[in-house]
Amino acid sequence: MSCPVQQNVHTGEKASGTAKVNGEDKPASGEYMKWDAEGVEVVPPEEEKKIYEVSAQFNRFQMMNLCVMGKFTVHHDLPKHLAQGMFAKPGTYDVIMRYSSLTPKIVPDNIPAPRGIGMKIFGIEGEKLYGEDMKTQDWTFNNYPILELRDPKTTYDIADSLERNWNDLATFGKEQSERVDADVATHGSQLPRQQSKLSHRENTCYDAPAHTTIVVAMPQYSQSAYRHGDYVAKYGVFPIGAEQKKIENEDVKESDPMNILSQHTRAFHMKNKVTYSFCAQLLQDLKEQPVDDLGVEWDAKKYPFEQVATIEFEPQDSWLPEFRVWWDDRYTASRQLPHGASISLTLCRITVNSWHGLKTHQPLGSTNRMRRVVYAESRKLRLRVNGYKDYVEPASLKEVPVPIPTPQFDLPLQSAVSTVEVAS
Repeated sequence: MSCPVQQNVHTGEKASGTAKVNGEDKPASGEYMKWDAEGVEVVPPEEEKKIYEVSAQFNRFQMMNLCVMGKFTVHHDLPKHLAQGMFAKPGTYDVIMRYSSLTPKIVPDNIPAPRGIGMKIFGIEGEKLYGEDMKTQDWTFNNYPILELRDPKTTYDIADSLERNWNDLATFGKEQSERVDADVATHGSQLPRQQSKLSHRENTCYDAPAHTTIVVAMPQYSQSAYRHGDYVAKYGVFPIGAEQKKIENEDVKESDPMNILSQHTRAFHMKNKVTYSFCAQLLQDLKEQPVDDLGVEWDAKKYPFEQVATIEFEPQDSWLPEFRVWWDDRYTASRQLPHGASISLTLCRITVNSWHGLKTHQPLGSTNRMRRVVYAESRKLRLRVNGYKDYVEPASLKEVPVPIPTPQFDLPLQSAVSTVEVAS
């Protein structure tokens, strides 16, 4: 089964820097490239130095978070090129997922900005990248298929501009619009109130909408490539629930309350079952599908997304205080005390890291090599700031705090959504 095709989110066409044009009129080879083939990853000189400079920048930056629990089901009878890594055999696993806004500054929900999801899947067997014994696999996604932070040097330049213009974002935007790759550098900021243009085509995971503005109806993309067992793939998460499809064309208006997305997402999850397809888009041609440059979109018409799993969330409250605090604000850690003594604390901030998972799903490309360092250094900094020595990875849903009803606080411009208990 193929998955939806995304085109340029604000015009419906491909911008000049987001896709290769050569070969688009020719069929794909149908031969899937191995993850360790020559040219899949090329490490340029001075990359490591630039990566650590980027890490220092991101440690100086800060980030609607809602959390849900559900089931992740790998499909039966997948063809060989899809039945790789954690998808090699069918099965159903517990999963926790968080919706979030991906902006360095906190901005109202009715301001156009990237929106993402991060998920942690429990019960995944196999050798891990970091050698951990916890059976978990992390995935991260964003609501457009390319990334302006396309390599370490570009990331450094954009982060440097943001830091210099922290209190003058108009100047920051102007600098990005003047870049050679401006169509890519400004892509996230031009998302028109969370709309994502999708082309209509047959045999998709769902009937692609003209646009979608609400988080639970947004397509999500890994943006970067991963090892897919013997091969290489980018991944996509696409809404397929009946109720989600009904709101594909809803708009976020300027007059909407500042927390419209978080409140809408919470209300939707409490009333409806939410379902997504999890799809893989395999590498066949490095010239048209580069791994080291995330500013180039892999043509989804020529190299289609194919469904490998389904994610399902039964109706639930995504704004439970204990769950959100457990995920966002705390660590399960060992705290070092004076004179060599230590004390174990169950205070856990969950980290979702694309480098946390199976070796057969190793993140690939220059931006992922950068993320490996940036994420590790950021985690070290948060531990030091909070006075903890290390963190402990959760092993299962049993460690998620028991839900309690959320306190109700009406906002001046919008009444708060009631919890499941209150609503019933």
